[in-house]
Amino acid sequence: MSRFTDFLGYYEKAHQRTANRYVHHLSHLLATAGILLLWRPLVGIPLIALSFPLSWAGHYFLERNIPAFLEAPAVQKSGATFTKVHVALGGLAWSGACFLRLFGRGPLVRE
Repeated sequence: MSRFTDFLGYYEKAHQRTANRYVHHLSHLLATAGILLLWRPLVGIPLIALSFPLSWAGHYFLERNIPAFLEAPAVQKSGATFTKVHVALGGLAWSGACFLRLFGRGPLVRE
């Protein structure tokens, strides 16, 4: 669990501005809807595809940093792909952890 909470801590630090957090939560909601609607590819795939540039725009225009998704090394293709998937799924988990924090639960709650 500590690796997961370390990742969540890293993700929290990379998303300091409230506006960027909301942009990311919206983006993660779109991606989740797209994943759930993959049985209708003409709806699901565009939702997933739209979620990435929306998140990246939050980084470029609001945070003024580079998204971790784009920092994965392109030299090792299989390793880079794994890292990109890990970051994308980690973002969904972070949004879920932020939601749980509203109710005083989850890994982001400070005891």
